[in-house]
Amino acid sequence: MRAIHGEEKLKAIYGAWPTFHDGEVWSLAYERVPNGFSLIAVIHAFQMTSEVDSRGYCVLKNHTKVRIRFDRCSDVALDGFNHQNVLFGLDITEPEQATPDSSFHVRFDTSYGLAGSLTCKDILVEDVQPWMPPFGVYAETAAPPDGRPATPLRNSGAAEGPPSMS
Repeated sequence: MRAIHGEEKLKAIYGAWPTFHDGEVWSLAYERVPNGFSLIAVIHAFQMTSEVDSRGYCVLKNHTKVRIRFDRCSDVALDGFNHQNVLFGLDITEPEQATPDSSFHVRFDTSYGLAGSLTCKDILVEDVQPWMPPFGVYAETAAPPDGRPATPLRNSGAAEGPPSMS
């Protein structure tokens, strides 16, 4: 397969190109470019480990916000974008006899929400940043709305329990 520009940014964190399984698409944007248009997707990605936490859930690490640009798109068929867009996977393939001018076929395989596919000439990983969603199932309790980690709660000095009512 042809190289995906910037893929080393993801490989440095995850060791390989991630599957994006259970990742969430947070935004999609279309942008006009010479000879067509691009689609920019922002995806919350993470790495699932074999560790289990005290609640019985798999421990997740390396939470990131990934910005991917799909350039010179065609045959875009995306539907179902809503309040939560969970991916089963982000599948990228090329024809078996790929040439430098071949197109990538991209499929947003859904678990919930956004689903569909597109064809594009180039793919660029524009940015990868550590990130926790400010809200939703992966957000930390008491996290501020800008996506920064939660600040530990401090003792307010109040006595335990509610005030007595007499």
